[in-house]
Amino acid sequence: MIEIRPYEPDDYLKIQRRHFDSLTFMNFPNPLLIASNLAKGPAFTGIAPEGIIACGGILPLWKGVGEAWVVTSGLVNLYPLTFAKVIWRKLGELIENNHFERVQTTVDKEHIVSQKWVERMGFQNEGLMRKFLGGRDFYRYSFIKENGNGSSNTSNSRSSLNSSHGL
Repeated sequence: MIEIRPYEPDDYLKIQRRHFDSLTFMNFPNPLLIASNLAKGPAFTGIAPEGIIACGGILPLWKGVGEAWVVTSGLVNLYPLTFAKVIWRKLGELIENNHFERVQTTVDKEHIVSQKWVERMGFQNEGLMRKFLGGRDFYRYSFIKENGNGSSNTSNSRSSLNSSHGL
């Protein structure tokens, strides 16, 4: 049974990160400060009997704009469908409940799987950010809520990230 509960800063410190998550988050100088800052926005953690699968949320930057983040463990590979459905549903809820008009995120240039995944979620690649973190290149992605209905500005995405899709 998978439990979804509110994110706690200790989750960030306890999760056994996958390779690309380690490359990103090892470059932050103060993990405890990062863990606490991520709790300033709406966030959640998914836990299986084996441990933390992932935690994620949206950190508000200013009115209507937030930075989406997800930290994953290798357990994602044991629960891929559940993980995808929960992220899809929770992201839609967080956008709607917190009145975000733009949600952005970054993806490592070399992590092709994550690039495809965020694009499938409806995020649009806005370009390369060279030497963004730890000397590594990242892509900036955004999801734009249009017309008050959660629609993305991408033509190949689903029509909405809200939970009406039954996920």
